[in-house]
Amino acid sequence: MPHVKDSNQMSRETAVNTNAVSRSLAVAAVLLAAPALAEQYGPLEIVGFLKNEYSLCDNCSAGLVNRTAYDPRGVLSPPVPMVNQGGDSEGTGRNLFLAQLTLGLSHEFDNAFKIEAKTSGRMRNTAADIYGNWMTDLYAGVSHPTYGSLQAGKFASRSWTRSDSFAYPIGLSSPWAESGAGYGIYPEALRYATREFEIPVGKIRFEGTYAEADTRYPLNRASLVAEPPDPWLYEIFIQYSNEKNLVELIYQSSEGGRQSSFSKGAFYGAQGNTNGPVSSPQYDHPSENVLILQGNYWMNERWKFTYGIKRSEWSGQAQQCDYGPVSTVQSVCFWDQGGFNYSDEIDRMYDAVSWDVMLGAGYSRGKWTYTAGGVFLNKASTDNPVEWGQDNNAVFLNLGIYRQMTELSVGGLFKVEAYAGIGRIMFGRQGPAPISMPSNIAFGGVDPRTSESGNTFTLGANLNF
Repeated sequence: MPHVKDSNQMSRETAVNTNAVSRSLAVAAVLLAAPALAEQYGPLEIVGFLKNEYSLCDNCSAGLVNRTAYDPRGVLSPPVPMVNQGGDSEGTGRNLFLAQLTLGLSHEFDNAFKIEAKTSGRMRNTAADIYGNWMTDLYAGVSHPTYGSLQAGKFASRSWTRSDSFAYPIGLSSPWAESGAGYGIYPEALRYATREFEIPVGKIRFEGTYAEADTRYPLNRASLVAEPPDPWLYEIFIQYSNEKNLVELIYQSSEGGRQSSFSKGAFYGAQGNTNGPVSSPQYDHPSENVLILQGNYWMNERWKFTYGIKRSEWSGQAQQCDYGPVSTVQSVCFWDQGGFNYSDEIDRMYDAVSWDVMLGAGYSRGKWTYTAGGVFLNKASTDNPVEWGQDNNAVFLNLGIYRQMTELSVGGLFKVEAYAGIGRIMFGRQGPAPISMPSNIAFGGVDPRTSESGNTFTLGANLNF
C-alpha cells in the first residue's frame, strides 16, 4: 500500500490523520486492557517474532532509479532523455529488521462454542511493513467444532500469508509470496471456515472470505466522469492434508481495486475515470484475480519438497489525471492515480496473464536444515504495444542453511534460528522486469534495465516466541 497540496487536500489529510489517531487509540486501549480481559474470559495468547537480516549483492542498483512515481517501471517514453532509466549497478549491502506481534483472547463455553479476538502488528525497519497498515489483523469471531468459525474485521489474505509459509523455509518468500496479482490485507472482511472433514485419503477444510474497501475519490470530485467503483473481492481457500502431504488451493478475485503486482499490498479502491484530454475513453472498473496451487511433500522425516504454481490475471488500469479547478490558462492536472499495463499513446489499458512456478527441497539433520529452491516468473500474455515487462522473465535461486540455536532458548519460551544463504537472480533480457514483479528492483535489487543478473549473500537470525 507527490504533488502540490491545496487547502482541500490538506483538510482531507487532517481528517484522515484524525481518524487514524482515533483508530490507534482504540487499538491501544484494547491492547492495554488485554491482561484484565484475559483474567476474566480466558488466557491471553502472545506470539510473534523478531528478525534481523543483512544481505549483500554484487550487482545491485543504487540510488533513485525512477524520477517519477507515476511511471514506477520506467516503461514510458520520458520527456527528458534518461529520466526513467536505471541507476548504476554496483555491490551494495542492505539490512532488514522485521517484527510481528500477535495478541489473542478467547473463551470457550460449556456448549463448546468459543469466542475470540485477535490483533497482529508488523514493523519493517521502524515503519509499517505494509504501507499504511501497522495492523495486519484486527478481528473477532465465534467458532464451534461442528459448525466451523465465523470472523469479522481486518484480515491478512491467504494468498499472501500461506504463500509466505511455503516459500520462507527455502529462502524465497519475497519473489513468491509478494509477486503477482492479488492483495495481502483486507480492511473490512467477513470470513467463514468449515471444520476439518475426514475423508478416506486424508483431511480437508474449506474457507471463504468476502472483503470490501473504501471508495476512493480523486482530489477534485468534479473531474469525475462517473462515480468511482465500490471495491470488493472474495477469496476461496481449500486445504488438504494427509501423513505425507499438505496441499492448498487459493483463488482470489476482485473488482474496483487499484492494480499492482505487489500481492502483499493492502486492498485499496481505484479512483475512477476523471474528465480531461488524457482520460480513458475505454475506461472500465479494474479487476484482477489469482489462482494458486502449492504444497509440501514429506518423503520421510528428513526430506521435504515444496512446489507451487500461480496464475495471475490483470484487466489493466489507465493512468488517471485528476483535473483541478480551471484557470484562465489551463486546468491543473494532478497525476494521483498510477496506471497498470496501459499505453500512453491512446490511453488504453490491456489485460495480462502470467503463469509463475516455485520448486524447493529441504533436508534436515538434527539442528541443521539445508535447502535449495527456485522461483520462475514467466513472460506475460498481453496485446499491449508498450513494453511493460511482458517479454521478460526472471529466475530466483537460493541455497540456504539453517540451524536451531537451542543454546539460546529460554525455558522453551523463545526459539532462536540462525541462517545463511547464497542466491542468484537472472533475467531473460535487458528491459523492464516481468509484469509479476511490483517494480524493477523489488526482489534482490538487480535492475534488469541495466543488468541481467546478480548474486546475493544473506545472513540472518529469527527469534520466535
